[in-house]
Amino acid sequence: MDPIIIALNIIKLILPLITGIIALIAGFIELRLNSKNWLNRWFFSFFISASLGYLIYSVYHIIIFSPAITSIAVVITQIFFNFIPISLVMTVFVLEKFPKKAMSPKYLGTMLVIFILMSFGYFWWTPTVDPDYYTLRIINTTTPLPWFVFVNFVRMVLFGYALFKYAMITKKTEGEAKQRMRWFFIGIVIIIIGLLFNLFGGILNIVLIEILALILFNLGAIIIVKGFII
Repeated sequence: MDPIIIALNIIKLILPLITGIIALIAGFIELRLNSKNWLNRWFFSFFISASLGYLIYSVYHIIIFSPAITSIAVVITQIFFNFIPISLVMTVFVLEKFPKKAMSPKYLGTMLVIFILMSFGYFWWTPTVDPDYYTLRIINTTTPLPWFVFVNFVRMVLFGYALFKYAMITKKTEGEAKQRMRWFFIGIVIIIIGLLFNLFGGILNIVLIEILALILFNLGAIIIVKGFII
């Protein structure tokens, strides 16, 4: 195999591990700032979902399991990834509707239904392991393209909704709160760009684009945390 491809795959293994650690630290920073505040709790959920997703991703790429176990690990990873935009939209509801209303069936219940719809397909269209790469001890999985595009489209819609709402909230705030919301907004924009790169990287099967997506997610996560600690 081309040494460049091998090097890129090694980087692709290391970066998710770093991303998982960064997201884990970010999550606990959010929770420690105010564990009783539902805004902090949902941002904690946002980062912990990302952390667990990327850490599991790292494990099944570094430790070569059987194809069946790897496929199960991929499904679990994607389910965690599905909860990332759900958590982010819930932060919007908490800010706009206040915690009690945001946690009602109308808002939380709707988001849970969307989450279930985003996840159930993985049990019918299970990701498969590329046998050619597997013989080389490299894990490369493929999700049926229609389902891959559908799930990423829903993720993008949710992130886009959150982005729009944060832009509107930023316009209405002043002083320190406005500065904080501006950091949130910038962080979400960068993460959405990262998701777009991840989508195209997965469709085109280009490792370099997927690596760039991970770097963007890390940068966006750090910026969102900055918004909390300023």
